Amino acid sequence: MSESNIQKAILDYLQILENQGKLYFFRSGAGAIRTEAGGYFKTGKPGCPDISVVVGGQYIGFEVKTLKGKLTAIQDACHDAIRRVGGRCYVVRSVDDVIRILESEG
Repeated sequence: MSESNIQKAILDYLQILENQGKLYFFRSGAGAIRTEAGGYFKTGKPGCPDISVVVGGQYIGFEVKTLKGKLTAIQDACHDAIRRVGGRCYVVRSVDDVIRILESEG
């Protein structure tokens, strides 16, 4: 399964939980978007997790990867920075990973 398919499944699942009032989330990955004029503008911050979640007053970042995918050095550094200030970051490879993490974060 591709990273984008995994991410879509996770976003769909999180939308259900948000609709139930259980958490707040948004897609937060960095990238570039092409404008109508043909230029680009950057979004996000390099290395930031693909998905940001707030549940129970706690920030959780989810970096979506395939089974073989690995963090880049900048992603690893960003996740360390988030952890240093009390947030949580996880590499997730499926909706089941997200479910387990959210259940353990209680």
